[in-house]
Amino acid sequence: MEEFSTRHRRLFLRYYIIIFYILAVYNWVSGMFLYQLQPILFRTPFDGTSWLLMQTGIHQWLLNNQAGCLCFDIVFYLCPLAFWWLCEKKQIISSPLFCAFWLIFNWIYILCYVLFPSTSIEKFLPALLLPVLFATNRITSFYYFMHGMRYFFLFFFMSTGIWKLRTGAVFNIEQTSGILLLQHKEFLIASPRHWYSAFLYWLIRNPYISYFLYLTGTIVELTFLIGFFTKKYDKQLFFLLVIFFVANFILMRIPFFEILPLALPLLFSRYILKAPLQ
Repeated sequence: MEEFSTRHRRLFLRYYIIIFYILAVYNWVSGMFLYQLQPILFRTPFDGTSWLLMQTGIHQWLLNNQAGCLCFDIVFYLCPLAFWWLCEKKQIISSPLFCAFWLIFNWIYILCYVLFPSTSIEKFLPALLLPVLFATNRITSFYYFMHGMRYFFLFFFMSTGIWKLRTGAVFNIEQTSGILLLQHKEFLIASPRHWYSAFLYWLIRNPYISYFLYLTGTIVELTFLIGFFTKKYDKQLFFLLVIFFVANFILMRIPFFEILPLALPLLFSRYILKAPLQ
């Protein structure tokens, strides 16, 4: 069995960079950069971290401030590339000082972003966790933190299937038809003659077929329970996850791909750490 080494750490970073910038292009095309949203109002969430940030007034400074939003976007989307440049061109394993700045700025950017009515914070979890992962210079620390992130992702994804069992949604034949109708109501009204609307109407009118898709998705989510007992199927779980995200995007138009970097440990879990603990 191959030993986990610095080469794998650098490969992990490269995979993350590729996924991050593919998603960045998608977000830009979809008009989801902060400067493209041009926020004019914010909502006050009931959590301590957001309240702490709001005391600084940064979120108010960004309102109707397209130049400020653009600067925030530039820094947020350049940080991973800058870190890659430090590691590849300067031939260092990590830069804890840069990672500290990266994490703090990501925290500020993400909390500001979700304060404005746009999206949920869950899609930004990789941007909050990965700077911590990359901050360590020790391969042993990186290895064990990576595996901790693996278990976090397995729980994060599997718990969605458990929640469907808990609420009983998975036992309701009409569940998927109702979800599709609620999720796509604006599109169905605006474009009733579109081929996608016809496809959605067909699924809504055939609840047993749409329920089968919902049940299949739930089973896929629960399948990740396997990862708590063995790492043998991690690679297959990763590609199953990609298929699930693609299918979900086709049916629900919800881009869960932002979470994909959290699943990268599944591709590296088969390597072992032979170096003794320090």
